[in-house]
Amino acid sequence: MSKNNKLNQKTVLIGLIVALIFVILGVFCFSYAQEMLDLQAEELGLEAQPIYDPPFPDYNILGFENKWSTLIIGVTSVLLLFVVTFAVAKLLSKKKRDPK
Repeated sequence: MSKNNKLNQKTVLIGLIVALIFVILGVFCFSYAQEMLDLQAEELGLEAQPIYDPPFPDYNILGFENKWSTLIIGVTSVLLLFVVTFAVAKLLSKKKRDPK
């Protein structure tokens, strides 16, 4: 394995670990924070009237309201995004090496 390839693998692994750390911090440290627009609307006595029914109102999935299930969803999402991105990168690099 070449030195450049080892460096790329190490960089990808560090990036994945950092992303997972951000998920953990987001769930346990920053999830209590309210959005500023929501606070201002409450002070003015305004209520939201959405123009459509969003699939996940207030970013909640029914049945997954506690922090542990939110952490599992976050980690799963990061890993799924990593796998899809890695697969696309492999396909593109293979296509670049074998032009037809």
